[in-house]
Amino acid sequence: MAKLLCLISSPIREELSISTYATNQFLDIYKKNHPQDEVILLDLNKEKELQNPMQASNMATYLQEEKNDEYINLLKSVDKLVIAAPMINFNIPVILKNFLDRICIANKTFSYKYSKKGDAIGLLDNLKVQIIATQGAPIDWYQWSSHFKYLEGLWNFLGAKVTPSIVIAGVKIAENIKKTKEEIYAMYEKEITKKATEF
Repeated sequence: MAKLLCLISSPIREELSISTYATNQFLDIYKKNHPQDEVILLDLNKEKELQNPMQASNMATYLQEEKNDEYINLLKSVDKLVIAAPMINFNIPVILKNFLDRICIANKTFSYKYSKKGDAIGLLDNLKVQIIATQGAPIDWYQWSSHFKYLEGLWNFLGAKVTPSIVIAGVKIAENIKKTKEEIYAMYEKEITKKATEF
């Protein structure tokens, strides 16, 4: 039996969020194909500790807080990680960045101690990661900003095995802007079904 952790990070209300809807569909398909697996859903918006970002007033103690270890231990206790990540102002949601700031800690999730070439060794090599990303613009519209590639690179750095992201792009262009989240999902249903089944 495998354990899967899913992180929800959209600041958009659930009934309107395309990333949350697509991720919930992914999880439903996953559960049907992996009925023996345990699925843990964590809505980062509801985590009290993630409401305050790292800043000058808390920098001295931020990385030592107990909640960080709780999140890290949770990541180390599961086999698979699904991240719902919409693009917000050309980047990942703030609440997801706050989570990453709490788990990207030297000698806990990555280390340089035994590196032979000066590169880091990722310590979350137990994880297989699937990112489900959404963005209003077409996929290559912003050459200087790719939130899902940033996430792929970060989780690779942390030692995880990252599968190619599901990228639901162009949801705000003229031909898509009036579509419901269900209609947008239908455009990617085949890909999502395949990846959820094989994950």
